[in-house]
Amino acid sequence: STPLYSSAASDVYKRQNENLAIIRERNLVENAARSGAVLQEELKRFQNHPLVGDVRGVGLIAAVELVADKATKARFDPVGRAGGTLFVKGHEHGVIIRAIGDQIAFCPPLIITENEVREMVARFGKALDDTYAALKADGVVA
Repeated sequence: STPLYSSAASDVYKRQNENLAIIRERNLVENAARSGAVLQEELKRFQNHPLVGDVRGVGLIAAVELVADKATKARFDPVGRAGGTLFVKGHEHGVIIRAIGDQIAFCPPLIITENEVREMVARFGKALDDTYAALKADGVVA
């Protein structure tokens, strides 16, 4: 092993230990568990929304699947139309939404609080309702 590689490896090791120390000091694992439970609970209330085909996730990682027809779970044509609309509507309500086609991905930071999760999901709900109204007005959904 050369001195340069040893130095680089040592620097990486030190940074990893610093990161782990911050995670421990700020109780981020415990916070993520609490906030993740709130995220999952809050998102489940959209299961009956006319655009939502599925809500799934674990902890602070979640997804909401948008469908053109709830009964058949038919996808939008073209794929991404609803996700793109929701992306725009989300920004209008002050929430950044990650649309992967018509799948809406949630992965907030470990430091998010339970109240911030509730606020994020409330804004998402407003954007989802606006998206439904826009798609209905365009004749995309019934």
